[in-house]
Amino acid sequence: MSFSPLTALRLTLPALALGAGMGMAQAQESADGADSAEVEVLAEINGETITARELDQLVSQQTQGQSEIPPPQRRQFLEEIINLMLLAQAGDAAGIDENPDVAAQLNNDRRRTLAQGFVRQLTETEPVAESVLRDRYDEIYGGEAPREYKARHILVSDGEQAAALIDRLDSGEAFVELAGQYSEDGTSRDGGDLGWFAPGDMVEPFSAAVAELEPGEVTDEPVETRFGFHVIRLDDTRETDAPAFSDVAGQLRMSIVNERIQAELGNLREEADIDYEAAWAQPDNG
Repeated sequence: MSFSPLTALRLTLPALALGAGMGMAQAQESADGADSAEVEVLAEINGETITARELDQLVSQQTQGQSEIPPPQRRQFLEEIINLMLLAQAGDAAGIDENPDVAAQLNNDRRRTLAQGFVRQLTETEPVAESVLRDRYDEIYGGEAPREYKARHILVSDGEQAAALIDRLDSGEAFVELAGQYSEDGTSRDGGDLGWFAPGDMVEPFSAAVAELEPGEVTDEPVETRFGFHVIRLDDTRETDAPAFSDVAGQLRMSIVNERIQAELGNLREEADIDYEAAWAQPDNG
């Protein structure tokens, strides 16, 4: 599967947290009528019921969270669920759930829903206080003027290959040409150009490595992230004005929420009994 690491690097929050965050607002809006909506039956198809809550979820998904829609349109959504249910019942009767691909998708859908629900619960039970947001804002923007960076990178999946590319750069080969030839991402056509970005736009340790460079310098060693191994060249830097607190409060909140989720996930992994098949066993780095 191809992707643009320029976009992926800047995706500092996992889709899981983002999906939970979007659902948080929707859940809050419908909280007052939750009990009644959960049991209100709107239709019964071959003995299987459709509740008001199920309809509300479909409407919210299809209208980007819009809560009030005209009754005729709401009726259309109900008919859509009925059609969906009829097809699902037919698929169940035909044993479609025994198809390995369908079974895998059902399992993944269930896991994703449960995970997003758990993440939503975490964020609702411990909301981020404004004082915490203010502290994070001061930490990021309260010191020196914020700095942005303009850099290029070569992304490869093998650390030894990345190290060899650094040697070739040290020997005088052109960064742009090597990036165009070897980088395994969409920036290869632009010579690895990532444009201007703030440190927080990139994942660690990528952003930390960039901050250590002087314009024109290349990283001495490959920088490993979850996307692969990066060879980075810093082209330029510039100072910028600090954004207003109100402009970045939402971003800061999501960043803090993501940190909490990552910490909880780390605890779960430590407590879990994870047994890999031999071919997938984690390498022993100790």
